[in-house]
Amino acid sequence: MKVYTGRTDIKLFEHLIDEPNQTVTHLVLKAGQAVPEHKVSQTVIVVPIKGRIDFSNREESQEIYPGRIVQMIPDEWHALKALEDSELMVVKSTLAA
Repeated sequence: MKVYTGRTDIKLFEHLIDEPNQTVTHLVLKAGQAVPEHKVSQTVIVVPIKGRIDFSNREESQEIYPGRIVQMIPDEWHALKALEDSELMVVKSTLAA
């Protein structure tokens, strides 16, 4: 077993795990801070651990918060904006076909 601990004093993000088939990124956003639209080539799960975030793709926008997560398919465009000081864990995985 390996245990990883994120820091809260980071500017935007840190990779806690960065392996060929999986990356776990810890994001810390101040209220009003945004991440512009982008996409990644992996399946993504976004897990808020603090705060409220406006999370959008090209079709809709949803508010996410601890207990409400997002799953995206590879190459899905998305953006986010912190509605209050927030932290998230982003799990990017290459799933077996």
